[in-house]
Amino acid sequence: MVDPDKASATPIACQQVQALRRGGPERLELRDVTVAPPGRGEIRVRMLAAGVAFADLMIREGVYPIQLPWPRTPGYDIVGEIEAVGPEVPDTWQPGMRVAALTVHGSYAEYRLLPADQCVAVPEHVDPAQAVALVLNYLTAWQMLFRVASLERDNTVLVHAAAGGVGTAVLELGRHFGLRVIGLCSAAKHGRVRSLGGIPIDYRQEDIAARVAELTDGRGVDAVLDAVGGRETRRSWRLLAPTGTLVCYGALSVAAKGRVRLRTALPAVLGAARFSALRLFSEVKSVAGYNVDVWRRNRPEAYRRDLARLVELLAEGVLNPVIADRLPLAEAAQAQERLGTGQSEGKLVLI
Repeated sequence: MVDPDKASATPIACQQVQALRRGGPERLELRDVTVAPPGRGEIRVRMLAAGVAFADLMIREGVYPIQLPWPRTPGYDIVGEIEAVGPEVPDTWQPGMRVAALTVHGSYAEYRLLPADQCVAVPEHVDPAQAVALVLNYLTAWQMLFRVASLERDNTVLVHAAAGGVGTAVLELGRHFGLRVIGLCSAAKHGRVRSLGGIPIDYRQEDIAARVAELTDGRGVDAVLDAVGGRETRRSWRLLAPTGTLVCYGALSVAAKGRVRLRTALPAVLGAARFSALRLFSEVKSVAGYNVDVWRRNRPEAYRRDLARLVELLAEGVLNPVIADRLPLAEAAQAQERLGTGQSEGKLVLI
């Protein structure tokens, strides 16, 4: 157990980004707050890097399926340095150590409290911005590829938004583990997809079904990772080979330019695919939903083990996450606007 002296921290003043009420990026403000000393089982960390994710935009818009009061602070993932340790925290956690954690909200802040049992150690020599890319993006990619779709070497997977944070993670993991990855993206981002070993398809100009048939000799792909939803899910299903798996993990189709409004969300919801038991049985395909936080809460050991393995691969130089940009905390609104309008490749990070 921790030495009592470690638990003698006092409240600390810091800055935190808050959305005062539902709306666009302009609702985000940098505010002065006080963070309490860590309680039982908690650590207090100084933020080194916080990721910017589409879920952060949904939290700001008030449409993410989580109950939070206003004002609210986005921030799905964090890498930080332990500044104080609370009572009943194992000795494995000491001030000065670096940790990563999936937080869902609250990480757009200079300091924050974290449950120690949700943290994974990060070596000091590892770039915090690249490490935070692992927490949401690479963990999502890893678990969809290997736990949900159960893909094996030489299997073919198609991923939407291939140049984005999760997309580039799928490409890099696929290259390392011998998967063939087809990536949907705009023509301007084909170079990025090719550089990571993927086969790009321009979803705006090319006939996706024809190109997939050509690339798979008419068989279809072993998995589709669908971040778009809506009508796109119907097409994704048709691209699957027999015994293939459609993994639905996002809803980009409900937003336009980073905003969620009825005129964009309603067509996406009404156009969503529906799957009956008879259809699944007769077509010999499967569909699965994936949410990284649901997996973390229901399979905590898998969460810690998978994230620790990804950190290990990063520390060994096997992984090299694409960082779109590193922005100061005060520019959180600009970061969200860039993400919402598709202006970035890889992971946007606040530092």
